[in-house]
Amino acid sequence: MVDVDSRDDVVGRVIDTVWRMESPRLIAALARITRNVGQAEDLAQDALVAAVQQWPVEGVPDNPAAWLMGVAKHRAIDQIRRASSLRDKEQVLAADLARHERDQPDLAEAVDDTAIGDDLLRLVFICCHPVLSVDARVTLTLRLLGGLTTDEIARAFLTQAATIGQRISRAKRTLAEARVPFEVPTGPDFQARLGSVLQVVYLIFNEGYSATAGEDWVRPALCDDALRLVRVLEGLVPDEPEVHGLAALLEIQASRIRARTTPEGDPIPLLEQQRARWDRLLIGRGLAALARAEALGGARGPYALQAAIAACHARARSAAETDWPRIVALYDALAQLAPSPIVELNRAVAVGMAFGPYTGLELVDALREEPALASYHLLPAVRGDLLEKLDRREEAAAEFARAASLTRNGPERRLLLKRAAALAGRRVSRRG
Repeated sequence: MVDVDSRDDVVGRVIDTVWRMESPRLIAALARITRNVGQAEDLAQDALVAAVQQWPVEGVPDNPAAWLMGVAKHRAIDQIRRASSLRDKEQVLAADLARHERDQPDLAEAVDDTAIGDDLLRLVFICCHPVLSVDARVTLTLRLLGGLTTDEIARAFLTQAATIGQRISRAKRTLAEARVPFEVPTGPDFQARLGSVLQVVYLIFNEGYSATAGEDWVRPALCDDALRLVRVLEGLVPDEPEVHGLAALLEIQASRIRARTTPEGDPIPLLEQQRARWDRLLIGRGLAALARAEALGGARGPYALQAAIAACHARARSAAETDWPRIVALYDALAQLAPSPIVELNRAVAVGMAFGPYTGLELVDALREEPALASYHLLPAVRGDLLEKLDRREEAAAEFARAASLTRNGPERRLLLKRAAALAGRRVSRRG
């Protein structure tokens, strides 16, 4: 006899898995019908509640996704019929549902992948609409496309769940008040809006790869979410080179995650990592995505250039074999295409590796008055590293200490304090 509690646990895990996999497509399809992202998510959540209540008793249906869609659509019909002010919308919905039922009379049949792709792409552009703040775009994307709960998003960004909940509510209200159409932009607007989408995915990955605050140096779950999103984008817009460029960058960067920390969670710098621990499968995926971007004429896109830099590291069998002059040339191209102080700082690191620490230090010193880098901890960290290589130990120790005072990440602060103490001939505790 199967234990009832055990059976419920199994069903609960099934529901959770199905929701993670299917909720973006479910919400996307409902948003097309209702023309309201907030209402679409509410309907999807209602279907989830119904599954939680019924599946442990009745069993998991053969096609869980179709079951959820069927429940959500019937509830959509009920809601719209109860709203007398939406008579016209009821007719549109009825016609849409009639077409769906005509094309797929049996909800258990396979779902139209083309229709799903169109709906998902529309939802992607809605979540990343410029009418929303960047923080709202990131949060809404993780919620609707990543399938994360409010608590999970809050934990990922070290924020109160109530704050995330308010951000989601405001975002959905903003979209509704702005009457943002549920459609894929066309013409020149498409590229601009696609850039916003790619930026959001990039920001999600970066927060997972190098957490800005807290006691975790990396948050692999966020990196996984970003990888999943960019892989979806590759399927939705396969002719866009920068999508493949971003995919290449994220795949190659993700390949290093296991090698980036000690068993205690302390950071391991790139040049000290055990390259045998880099994931060769992810590197292969990244190099293949980079080749697709180049074949589409996108080798000089900003994400493709960053991916090419990452590929230089991935192809080197050891840190000593890294092609630093090639990396400098790629940063030169990136600085011309997308100039920024951070790009210049990264270029200075590459120059220091390729042509000596003194040359790199000259470039870093030229950035010390840059307002955008005034509180950026990596500026003194890079300067400290170059000063140490020049055997200017006291100056280097001071720079590492300053960098430690600026970072909000615990493991990174301890690493910087350890380097400062070593140069000053002192010891630092693990608590730093």
